[in-house]
Amino acid sequence: MALGRKRQEVWDGTTERRSPETVLVVNDEPDACELLVRMIATSGYRTLGATSESDATALMAYDLPRCVVLDLSAGGVGSSLKVLDHIRSHEDHRINTARVVLCAPTAKNRAFSFQSGADSFLVRPFHLDELTGQIADVLRRPHDERARHRRDELARHG
Repeated sequence: MALGRKRQEVWDGTTERRSPETVLVVNDEPDACELLVRMIATSGYRTLGATSESDATALMAYDLPRCVVLDLSAGGVGSSLKVLDHIRSHEDHRINTARVVLCAPTAKNRAFSFQSGADSFLVRPFHLDELTGQIADVLRRPHDERARHRRDELARHG
């Protein structure tokens, strides 16, 4: 992959794109990352994997995934939140509007994750059906309903 050049795509970041949607899996355990990439692909998504924050940010800029599954365990949920912050604060609208499913070992950071801009939150371990269901849900949710959904989740879990 040529990381030096950016993909030239006319797309505003909020409208639906043609299928298959691209899903980026960010997991710092290489075997787990590869497994998730392969399993999500069986649901019809174009999938990519990144095993570090730097790989994730490079792939975000080049491939413009519509959904990012963040599951970094080495630095705790803080590492995933750092990548989430990078996504949400990015100047490119096509990147900062990506849907984000954050995965963590406990639910204790659920409220903070939604406050930080996560579109969904899953507690590990989870079943593939749960993950692909969350991916489908966040991709289906219209852009202008995302903030309300986060507020609703905060009210329910905060």
